Amino acid sequence: MLKDFRIGIFLLVLAITGLLISSSSPREEGERPMSVAEQNWVDSVFNSLTPDQRLGQLFMVAAYSNKDRKHAQYTEFLIKNYNIGGLMFLQGGPRRQALLTNRYQAAAKVPLLVAMDAEWGLDMRLDSSMHFAKQMTLGAMDDDQYVYQMGREIALKMKTLGVHVSFSPVIDVNSNPDNPVIGNRSFGENKEQVAKRGIAYIRGLQDHGIVAVVKHFPGHGDTDVDSHVALPVINSDLARLTNVDLYPFQKSFEQGVMGVMVGHLYMPLFDTVRTLSATISKNLVTGLLKEKMNYRGLVFTDALNMKSVSDLYKPGELDALALAAGNDVLLFSEDVPVALQKIKESIAAGKVDQADVDQRVRKILRAKYWAGLNHYQSIDVPNLMTNLNRPLSRTVQQQIYEHATTVVKNEDGLLPFNRLDTLRIAAVTIGSDAPTYREIMGKYQSGPVYAVPNRYAVDSTFARISSRLTPYNVVVVSLHNMNNTPTHSYGIGEGALKFLKELQANKNIKTVVVAFGNAYSLKHLETARTLCAVMRTTTRPS
Repeated sequence: MLKDFRIGIFLLVLAITGLLISSSSPREEGERPMSVAEQNWVDSVFNSLTPDQRLGQLFMVAAYSNKDRKHAQYTEFLIKNYNIGGLMFLQGGPRRQALLTNRYQAAAKVPLLVAMDAEWGLDMRLDSSMHFAKQMTLGAMDDDQYVYQMGREIALKMKTLGVHVSFSPVIDVNSNPDNPVIGNRSFGENKEQVAKRGIAYIRGLQDHGIVAVVKHFPGHGDTDVDSHVALPVINSDLARLTNVDLYPFQKSFEQGVMGVMVGHLYMPLFDTVRTLSATISKNLVTGLLKEKMNYRGLVFTDALNMKSVSDLYKPGELDALALAAGNDVLLFSEDVPVALQKIKESIAAGKVDQADVDQRVRKILRAKYWAGLNHYQSIDVPNLMTNLNRPLSRTVQQQIYEHATTVVKNEDGLLPFNRLDTLRIAAVTIGSDAPTYREIMGKYQSGPVYAVPNRYAVDSTFARISSRLTPYNVVVVSLHNMNNTPTHSYGIGEGALKFLKELQANKNIKTVVVAFGNAYSLKHLETARTLCAVMRTTTRPS
């Protein structure tokens, strides 16, 4: 009774603050008008399926192009025997993925909806692919148009590769600097900027034929736990959740984003059971997202194999609970045959309404129609790499980093360098031998570039370099290949920090510090009088 009262008060607050749209509103967020041709195609496909085949459309299973023949055979078995609705491709390579996609689509009764995590480009999952920028970098830019352009380039590459859904952008407001899983995947800490740049990214994708899926509802920014390994607890109060975390989601819904992913989070504000993730919370998925926020687009679970939830339930149980909560697409099911049986039992027991399930299947078919799967064409494998490597993509990539480079501090007025005839410049790279950086520095000054490849080099290494810097009055120290999390000061070794402090204390030398990495690392560099940030990382997550 107390829980119901608390939830009722919460929803009242949302309604008062204007975040929720009245159920009588003629606009239904994420839902498009349906043409006669679309209606006919959806009806014909739906009516051609058996009840079990319809349930199969709810599943989107994991696929890899770097696994063995047994994996490919089992994936094809699920497609043929359970009529699964889609695939989420993970690790591998573009050409291998294209070949498998053609094979899997040829085996499907209903064309498969293919998805990928491509937040910063295909490089997030595939080798031999292009890296654009993580969202923290996009948050540092001075011009939103490049967010749209990046979305466009990623969309065109996905279409070339036969992919229809991107699990991006992340629109979590990263209010906790120690967040181990969102961090540089977020546009930042300002809800308006997160919403604005998220919408630009969404438009870049959807204007070019890719379904955008915002994540992680209702907000994963205020946590210090990685939901891949444990269930984070979000102790947000009414004001914070209303005014901060839900804000970017509501704005993206108003702009017609076609998909939303529900995160593996526990929110005591909504549920009293400690193990009840948002993914399986009817109060959150149906009550808040679908009914109160009136969202009508596709609702995806986060991956159901993640330890934060998979360790708590037997195979198949989690899928049935997620469907009962209101999700439309069950992502990364660990056991489709068992899950299908559990779902049928839930329907028979009245825990899930059959008519509601049928409506969700139709939503999935509508997404397939929008993606062009009513006229499926196989991937052009011989020309794949040429088509993926658009020259314009490199231009966009370069422009992103140019506009994201930030002069954080310039207390001595040293930048931009003037009167080069009076400056004797040396450079030190830490964390890389940085041949490209060395080459570029050489175009602007004739001084040496000393490389310390090991970020955790001992003091004696830096002492040797210090002794060589005496002839110079300006030293540019750059930090490379830093960590994305607070671990070990974001990958800045104690020796490097000591070296920087001693250098800055030298009155005969002016020091410029350039951090190539996570913006939160700058708290370790606050003593620098001249500081630049280039928020660039190229590491691929596991």
